[in-house]
Amino acid sequence: MYEIDEVKYHRFKQKNNMLFRRLWDKSLSTYNQMLDTNLEKHIESKKDGYSRIDFALVAAGWTVYEKFPYAFTWEGKDLMDIGYGVNWMKSKHIIENRESFTKTIKKAAKLYGASLVGIADVNEKWIYKTGFIRPLQASEAEAKQEVRKGKAADSIYDQPIDLPNGINKVIVMAVEMDEDAISTAPTQPAAAASAIAYSKIAFIISCLGEFVRNLGYRAIQCGNDTALSIPLAIDAGLGALGRNGLLLTPELGPRVRICKIFTDLPLISDEPNQRFIEKIKNYCKNCSKCAEACENDAITKNENPTFTPTSISNNPGVKKYYVDVEKCFEFWVENSSDCGNCIMVCPFSKIKEFLSPSEFWNKT
Repeated sequence: MYEIDEVKYHRFKQKNNMLFRRLWDKSLSTYNQMLDTNLEKHIESKKDGYSRIDFALVAAGWTVYEKFPYAFTWEGKDLMDIGYGVNWMKSKHIIENRESFTKTIKKAAKLYGASLVGIADVNEKWIYKTGFIRPLQASEAEAKQEVRKGKAADSIYDQPIDLPNGINKVIVMAVEMDEDAISTAPTQPAAAASAIAYSKIAFIISCLGEFVRNLGYRAIQCGNDTALSIPLAIDAGLGALGRNGLLLTPELGPRVRICKIFTDLPLISDEPNQRFIEKIKNYCKNCSKCAEACENDAITKNENPTFTPTSISNNPGVKKYYVDVEKCFEFWVENSSDCGNCIMVCPFSKIKEFLSPSEFWNKT
């Protein structure tokens, strides 16, 4: 699945992710800038897809992800029993058939809203070496208030990440982003599709994590935190890495957002989808639609992948198509939102109709 240079490869420091790096790296053109930089200018422009209504849709889409305090917890809280009066963690549910039980976990994940779900063994390579650890039972908005203002000490988002002993499985889930909204990229309805998917993630991992704990086992609920989501998803059989630096799935292409739950449940791991991985490897080699659609030339048009990263925001040591995320984030700041062009044009996204923002709003 991977060509890894073991000498060059190291666990990623989350502080080098662009959303953190823009807070401390003064060499960046986007230093101390975020999506609000050009917001008022966009609204005043009256450009289709950049109205106050469009931006309000995006902001509201983040509501559950930002405000729900138990979405990304590593532990449960003994406040909810809905009248059962049961100490769920007192004993472990006896699992008689691991294969059948693994199917049960996947069924529960999909019932809670996951579009795709797979299981993998935990590979320490993909766990962040250091990163941001949320205070226990704090919402995203509360936890990162000082970080986002640039007032937090660097050590806050550079804490060692170590999973508890015995946590050896990861449940990886992908959540579909709305086809019509994504088709309007890079305008704000596309950004809303991403925001809403993240709020769905917060709901899904909250419910599934609690379900796992109700069976007497541990659950560590994660969005983009704690570990690299894409290689975990590939390990769990959900898809392959595309030229655009995103997970491509057979069902939805890159039109998904990823979340995961680390656990000590005795689950059966899925095998990587080697056939699809080979298909994408050959397809992306000859397709550069995402690179051509990129607003800031952040996606390479080179025929072959490489071991050479573009910046410290890429983790070196893996042979792949490296995205210039500095350029990508420059456009995010200019656009006052994420983009989505590389998702929209990917043939594996299977978008049947491309809409303007006005057509999106008027479609019944």
